Amino acid sequence: MREKDLPFDRSKHAAYSKKAKKCVKTLLRRYYDAPTAAALWEKAQQQYCAFLEDEPAMGGVKMTASIYDPILIFAWYAVIPDKPPLADIQQDIFNCFMGGFDVLGRLFNLNRKWDNRLANLAFKRAENQRKKEIGAFPASFRIKGYAYDRKNGIVRYGYTQCPNAEFAKRHHMEDVLPVMCNCDHMAMQKLHATLIREGTCCTSGLCDYCIVGDKNPAAQEYELAKLENGLWVSVRK
Repeated sequence: MREKDLPFDRSKHAAYSKKAKKCVKTLLRRYYDAPTAAALWEKAQQQYCAFLEDEPAMGGVKMTASIYDPILIFAWYAVIPDKPPLADIQQDIFNCFMGGFDVLGRLFNLNRKWDNRLANLAFKRAENQRKKEIGAFPASFRIKGYAYDRKNGIVRYGYTQCPNAEFAKRHHMEDVLPVMCNCDHMAMQKLHATLIREGTCCTSGLCDYCIVGDKNPAAQEYELAKLENGLWVSVRK
């Protein structure tokens, strides 16, 4: 089914991106023969539309992919008869959501003061955009801001509400969510940085983004651990 023919209310919602479509179709072809993969793709599209029926309207947010691409991943996982270990598809999900960080990592190094400050400006711009949107889209990302620690090179902000986490809770798919959350750690590693995060909106009520260069003393105080549900978290050494 072509995306323009998908039966959902376009005054409330948006379609997934081409990247998400490519990711899901690649995963389907990896695990199934061509006819089965094609049939499951149709089912995933139908499930995507079914999911949207009860979802709050967020089609007008600036970055719809951050909300609607995860729903396609959830739809894929819901319809496939054989559930692969999510760790096996972690790289695929990263490539889909944050593959651009591979290029950024060749240009930026958050151990450098100027790059660290640029990162703070970029995240602050995203934070301001989220704050503007929350009035019109109360179910979208809700931000908790922090001052930039210029002296120690610490960039920080957090989400007290995440539509991806809320979706997972509503549909009892919390076990699938970590494969998306973990991408944040992978993205920061590409920028020669460390994401210090001890919890997410699904596990602690706050998805914390405390970002430092990977040579920063603060980064050396933590190591990355995997919880039983597959979520990567920072734990003190």
